[in-house]
Amino acid sequence: MPRVPCEADPKQSYALYLPTSYSSARKWPVLYLYDPRSRGAFAAERFREAAEKFGWILASSNNTMSDGPLAPNVVAVNAVWADVNRRLPIDPRRVYAAGFSGGARTACLLAKKMDGDVAGVIGCGGGFMDNSPPEKGMRFAFFGAVGNVDFNYGEMRRLDRTLAKVGAIHRLVVFDGPHSWCPAAVCAEAIGWMELRAMKSGTRTKDPALADRLLREKVEKAAALERAGKAADAFLRYSEAVEDFEGLADTKDADAARARLGALAAVRKELAAEERREEKEARSFERLWKDLKQALGSDPPPPLQAVVNQLRVGELRKEAGPERPEPDRLSARRVLEQLSVQTGFYLARDFASRHDFLRAELVTGIAEALKPDRAGTVWYDLACFRAVAGDRKGALGSLRTAVKKGFRQVELIETDPDLASLREEKDYRAIVEELKTPRS
Repeated sequence: MPRVPCEADPKQSYALYLPTSYSSARKWPVLYLYDPRSRGAFAAERFREAAEKFGWILASSNNTMSDGPLAPNVVAVNAVWADVNRRLPIDPRRVYAAGFSGGARTACLLAKKMDGDVAGVIGCGGGFMDNSPPEKGMRFAFFGAVGNVDFNYGEMRRLDRTLAKVGAIHRLVVFDGPHSWCPAAVCAEAIGWMELRAMKSGTRTKDPALADRLLREKVEKAAALERAGKAADAFLRYSEAVEDFEGLADTKDADAARARLGALAAVRKELAAEERREEKEARSFERLWKDLKQALGSDPPPPLQAVVNQLRVGELRKEAGPERPEPDRLSARRVLEQLSVQTGFYLARDFASRHDFLRAELVTGIAEALKPDRAGTVWYDLACFRAVAGDRKGALGSLRTAVKKGFRQVELIETDPDLASLREEKDYRAIVEELKTPRS
């Protein structure tokens, strides 16, 4: 059901999924979902197959947002929590939360505030809020998932180490892709991992057949990595299998594989090299960020091409090219992603909000140079920022530029609340009409 209004506050709603085995005669695990763009059904769809397989209820807010004030999210979280508990037989020991990006931070904040009432969090492309970091004695498990070219990749890797230091129950899975909700297969892995945690904690009955099947799937993935020549990654997966399934299934084969790979000098060398790459990547971004802030701080700021040259954009894009070794290529792509999102979204929004449209256009141009394939999107974002700031003429100009550079999402243009102030403008209607006219 894509939209279930909350009885106490009909302005709040959520997408609801009940497994086909649902009956009100028993209590069920529930997963609350928080999408950063209020896409309740979109988020729930990622977990639907796993929820059906494992017998979980999904309740996905249609009102959570990211990159804004916290208060609206608190209202959304509380409204859905209360409504679901009123309507449905929820197992209070099996309550979970998941979110993507800023939604993951909302999920972590909820789990910390509820202090034991949330058994686990699934964080996709995001973790804890800066002012509410992991602490010793955390009473919930954390399953992190991040794309290998996500601009938050480094954050999630650092978070995984922090969780280990504070003694938290945790796991991190890296999938192929950018900043996004994790694929359905990773969603299933996350829910399966939470099932294992429930068996270990006694909040659900042990199921040897299920544990054996999940262990077999984990070992098969590790073996596939080893066959592909990724022995270090395989070693880590075998190590996770031994830890996750201890006391639930026979892990002797996984333990033997872990010991065999762990004894290889090549594996130890690659693990050390990965740590060095991560440190180099962080230093590279910090240096580029310092150069960018210095350029933007000058008055007037340098021309676009001068800043692009200073940031070595051409060299960065070459380092991220297909001819480079995969680990180095992915590292360079992540630096590009970090700079792109900072310039094309955060800095552009900040400058537009302060009516500094000169610098807003400059950073948008930098974002386009960093990721030419996203040119239409970054100029569309700038149109939204300018419209919100009250610069209707500039917003229409940026929207026109976005369309010229390939932005064709007319439905989004017509429904985006950020563009509401433009809808009566003649130029706006002309842009929409142009997009709706079939191309010859």
